[in-house]
Amino acid sequence: MPGLFALLLLGGCAGTQVRALATDSGQDAYDLRGTDLGALSAEANRLCPQGHAVLRQWQSSGQLAGVNAESVSANEFAWFISYDVARPQAQMSVVCKA
Repeated sequence: MPGLFALLLLGGCAGTQVRALATDSGQDAYDLRGTDLGALSAEANRLCPQGHAVLRQWQSSGQLAGVNAESVSANEFAWFISYDVARPQAQMSVVCKA
């Protein structure tokens, strides 16, 4: 049973999250969230086969500024990963073309 709970928990974090947005023009619009802009762009292409306009987008790598494998020991790096480093994230808002 604990394994099932862990699987469900991890499954909720994986993949691309899509949320439909309301617009004044009646065009389809979406807010996409995931781990990288490439995956979000592919999902936007799937959702908007006629093309889309990107309203905004951003991506974070999940790395601490100034921290790399040469500047810290393996144990220190593991501590940074587990406590201080956010996972890679990306967000994109698009409006589908008519």
